[in-house]
Amino acid sequence: MNIKVFSNSYLGVEPYLVEVEVDIAKGLPIFSIVGMGDTAVMESKYRVNAALKNSDYEIKPQKITVNLSPAGIRKEGAQFDLPMAMGILIANENVIYNEEIIKNYLFIGELSLDGNVKGVRGVINSVILAKENGFKGIILPWENRNEASLIDGVDIVAVKNIKEVVEFIENGIKVHFIVKKIKNEVKNRYDFVDVKAQYMAKRAMEIAAAGGHNILLIGSPGSGKSMLAKRMVGILPEMTEKEVIESTKIHSIAGELSEKKPIITERPVRMPHHSTTLAAMVGGGKRVIPGEISLASGGILILDEMSEFSRTVLESLRQPLEDGIVSITRAMYRVEFKSNFILVGTSNPCPCGMLYEGNCKCNSYEIEKYMKKLSGPILDRIDLVIEMKRLTEDELVNEKKEENSFEIRKRVIKARNIQFKRYGEENTNAKISQEDIKKFCKIKEEDKQFLVTALENLKISARAYDKILKISRTIADLDESENIERKHLLEAISFRRR
Repeated sequence: MNIKVFSNSYLGVEPYLVEVEVDIAKGLPIFSIVGMGDTAVMESKYRVNAALKNSDYEIKPQKITVNLSPAGIRKEGAQFDLPMAMGILIANENVIYNEEIIKNYLFIGELSLDGNVKGVRGVINSVILAKENGFKGIILPWENRNEASLIDGVDIVAVKNIKEVVEFIENGIKVHFIVKKIKNEVKNRYDFVDVKAQYMAKRAMEIAAAGGHNILLIGSPGSGKSMLAKRMVGILPEMTEKEVIESTKIHSIAGELSEKKPIITERPVRMPHHSTTLAAMVGGGKRVIPGEISLASGGILILDEMSEFSRTVLESLRQPLEDGIVSITRAMYRVEFKSNFILVGTSNPCPCGMLYEGNCKCNSYEIEKYMKKLSGPILDRIDLVIEMKRLTEDELVNEKKEENSFEIRKRVIKARNIQFKRYGEENTNAKISQEDIKKFCKIKEEDKQFLVTALENLKISARAYDKILKISRTIADLDESENIERKHLLEAISFRRR
C-alpha cells in the first residue's frame, strides 16, 4: 500500500514542501529511504522503528520504502521522523485515519526511541509555508507550540508523543494549550547613566540608534568604548511584530530557540570574538545555517577590537552592510539570509592604544599598518566615526549625574516614528534609496556651496557624501525639524574621520 504525508525542509531560511511517500510491500524486511537525505535523515529508520515498537504498534517485517520528494534537493534534519512514522502506520493499516487531515496538515517532528516527539528547528518557517500553501494546519512538537503560534490563520496541533498524533488523525482530538504571552520589553541591564562624560560619543550613539546608522568608536584603552557599545541596545525602540517574526525565523533555523526562549522579543545583540571564522560570521557550512551577521538582524552586531579581526572576515561585511542581505553560494546550494543590523565597532588607534594620550610608543609605520586593517571600503560603509580619549582626573571624580538610557530612548523613538511616517515601517534614514535622498534630504542653495567646500577638504567618496546627508536627516529628525539646517550638516560632518 502506498500513502503520502506532507512535511517540509529548508534552503537557508526558506522552507519548501516535501512529500513523504511510504510504500509497504511483500519482500525482504528492508527499510529504505530515498530522496537525497543527509545522515540524520538516513538514520530516521532506526528511530522510527524503535518509537513505533515502544508505542505498542506492531509493524510486521516487510519491505518499506520511503521517498522524500522532490528527490533532487538535498534534505537535512530529523523533522521527517514523524511523517515517516505516520505514513508507515497508515500504510500498514494500524490506524483508521481521517483522509482530510492527512491531506490538509503538515507533519514535522523528531522521534525519541520511546515514541515521544522532540522539538525541531525552523518551525515558524514551516507554519508560514503551511499558510502560504493553503494547508489547514500543522502537527508539530509540543516544545515548539509558542513559536508556531506567532502566525495566525493556521491550526497548530502540538503533540508530545505518537499516541497523541494518532488520536488526532483518527478522531480529530487534540491537546489544547494556552499560548504564553511574552512581553516585548527592553531590559536596561546596561545603562548610559553608568558612562561618565564622553558626551560626543554618547551623542553619536543616539544618532546611530535614531537613524539605524553604523558607528565606529576609536579610542584609548579604558576610554569607555566597549561600555558604550553594550549600551546601544538599551536605547533602541521595541521590535515591531514583523521584526519579531523575521528574527525568530532566523534564530529558529539556527537552532537557537528553546521552550524557555521560544520567540525573539528583544533586539538581538551579537558580539563575536575577534578569532571568529568567515563561515561563522556570514553563515553557510555543510548544514546551511545563518552566521553572526544574520543572527544580529533586527538588532546590533558589536565588533569589539575590530582591528584584530581577520581582514577576510571584515571584508566579507561589505555587501551585507550595503544591501541588508547576505548571499551564500556553494556548489550544492545558493541561499540568502537577512542581515539588517546596526554595526557597532570599537578599535584602538594603534598597537599600544595610547596614540591619543600623547605617550604612544608606536612608530608611524606601525600605526599606519594597524589602521590599514580597516580598509577604505569598510570605513566608507560606517556612518559615524568617533575618536575617544581617556577621562581626565576631574571627569573621573566628578559626581555629576549622567543622562540615563530611558531618556535617550524616548528621543530615539520620537525620531524613529517620524521616519516610519515618512518611509513606512521598513526604512530608517540609514537604509533609504537614492530617490528618497533626493526627495527628503534637500538642503538650501547656500548650504550646498558650504558642503562642497567641506567635501573638498575631507576628500570623501560619493557614498560618504550620501551618508552625510542621511546623518543630517537623522539629526534634523531628533530636533523635530522638517528641513535640514546648516547646524545639522555641521554636526554630521564632525562625525566623519579626517
